[in-house]
Amino acid sequence: MPELGERGNATGPQPIAQIVEPPAAMLAAAERLLNALMRGDRAGVEAMTAEQAREDMGRIANEIKPGKYDKFELIGRGRVSRHYFLKARLAGTDAPRFTIQFRLGEDDGKWTVREALNLTGRRSGWTK
Repeated sequence: MPELGERGNATGPQPIAQIVEPPAAMLAAAERLLNALMRGDRAGVEAMTAEQAREDMGRIANEIKPGKYDKFELIGRGRVSRHYFLKARLAGTDAPRFTIQFRLGEDDGKWTVREALNLTGRRSGWTK
């Protein structure tokens, strides 16, 4: 078989690309956001949210009672260009699990929420 040039451009099974590790600053921003949600720090959540997502994050913040959740777990992540989609599950001792998905993007070194969705009680590929 003749050489087809760049193998990545050929049709058929492709090699699996290397996993790109997310920046530490993005993970730290996600942790700050989730901790602010669990504490009920509305000002902190709003400061980390872009204008287009403030209404969605406000609804999510209203549904989380301060002090009810004491830990979180990042259970999924995906990357599109330089934006990261994260799925997190909040847990508390006597609280039902609360699952959210949000997208973080960076502007001038500051990570902000660009969109958010409450996945609690929904069934989809992201909630399994």
